[in-house]
Amino acid sequence: MAKSNKGVTVVTSTFRQSLIQNVFHNYVRQAWRKKELIVVINKDDISINKYRDWARRFPNVTVYKLPEKKNLGSCLNYAVERAKYAHVAKFDDDDYYGPNYLTEAMNVFRRTNADVVGKHGFFFYFPHKSVLLQRKTWLKPNSRCRKVAGATIMLNKRIFGKVKFATNLRSGSDRRFLNDCVKKGCRIHTSSPYNFAAIRRENPYSHTWKVSEKTLFGGKNVAVFGTNDFRSYVNKPIKPVTGTRPTSAKPTGAKPSNIKLQLHPSPYLDLTQYGT
Repeated sequence: MAKSNKGVTVVTSTFRQSLIQNVFHNYVRQAWRKKELIVVINKDDISINKYRDWARRFPNVTVYKLPEKKNLGSCLNYAVERAKYAHVAKFDDDDYYGPNYLTEAMNVFRRTNADVVGKHGFFFYFPHKSVLLQRKTWLKPNSRCRKVAGATIMLNKRIFGKVKFATNLRSGSDRRFLNDCVKKGCRIHTSSPYNFAAIRRENPYSHTWKVSEKTLFGGKNVAVFGTNDFRSYVNKPIKPVTGTRPTSAKPTGAKPSNIKLQLHPSPYLDLTQYGT
């Protein structure tokens, strides 16, 4: 069956029931009109019924459950194979995807004929510190690259016949996928750093990527902002295109008040590990 080239399927694999609201809010928040959400529960002791109760509140949401022994790659492959749209966006369950996230990515697909779109540079927010950290990149939006952050991978299903997520890894599925894309000649392009934020909890071991705050803050070209409202800086307006609805969000892109800016010239940190 031919896939629609205007729709987007959002896929989220989750094993943390405490983040159930974030999973659905990230989807509903998107300004892109034609979309669906596929949730894959990957934890044996989580009941699927609560997720299905949430799913009934929103249009075009499907929930599945796979055994805990299945890795992230298996869950993502399962979801992508069931996607009804040509473009598939991987959303992590614990991060923030702004209203214009899908719109921006779809613009990059249209301008570049990319196979994969993601973010080479982006923001981290630390709620326990009220600090927003931007890890800058030398690449301009729409540029071709070899790597993007795993939490921001969005792909065209046309590549899925030759590249899939690894099913034999307990970690690093995103990074392996991107490496395989490069080997197979797939075109990877970056969007801007905006409209997405990786949310970091105080305990780094509660994350899949257990990088320390010291490492994150110590990277090259890091800007640090003190703010309780990270959305006012992360969200940025995108020129409306077909498939987008008006949003009531206020994506000003302006720097928040009470900013303390620091730049740290130290070794570059490979952010493609984020989201694996």
